[in-house]
Amino acid sequence: MNPYIASAVAEMDKINISKLEHPGDEAMDPSSCRFIAAFARALKARKVLEFGSGFTSLLLAREIEPVEDNYLLSIDDSAAFSAQAREAFETSGCRTKAEFRVAPLRPRFYGPRLLLSYSLPKGLLEALGPFDLVLIDTPHHEFGREAVFYDAFRAVAPGGYVVMDDANLPKAEKVCVPNWRAAFGDAVDPILLEGIGEGLSVVEKVDERAPRYTAKGALPAGFKTLGAFGRLLLARD
Repeated sequence: MNPYIASAVAEMDKINISKLEHPGDEAMDPSSCRFIAAFARALKARKVLEFGSGFTSLLLAREIEPVEDNYLLSIDDSAAFSAQAREAFETSGCRTKAEFRVAPLRPRFYGPRLLLSYSLPKGLLEALGPFDLVLIDTPHHEFGREAVFYDAFRAVAPGGYVVMDDANLPKAEKVCVPNWRAAFGDAVDPILLEGIGEGLSVVEKVDERAPRYTAKGALPAGFKTLGAFGRLLLARD
């Protein structure tokens, strides 16, 4: 097994998850939280990028606090979730350099694939990176997470990792990794941890490579993206 993953699995039960801070069903599964904290510690991560602001924002900020020149960038499409995570961080006393950004979801083409992605200034993630660790815990599975990896890939340092939560969910998450493999080939090395929470996909970035987006399933993916975007627009009205 990957030594960083093995270390995190061995040490994750030592991570203290406060019941007073963990908001229950609204947050990532406690065992997944313990793993991601232990994994950041095993990596000695300095820069962390997170999609999905919440309890994990505080958890990751605490893990990288002892590291010099630390930085956490937390991105969410919900202003409410972002504000809650920021408040929890600011009242915690943690001294990590952390930034919370709100970015709406918009349809965007990745080759032939129309997917939902965060509307961020072009080149922002690359300019703020490279990141040692990326956590993908949003958008919620009905909106798909495939595009988030494509956006993050260029901002991850070779040898860095992307972790996706809820990897056991069959309708969306389980199709992400095969599509990432098709796009990046052996430049990525994914490992599925089925027994932690709802499953975690841990993907190592082995090397830089321009993506070659697969056309397989592009048409149904486009219809799902348009449907998801329509639901987002209706939810805001």
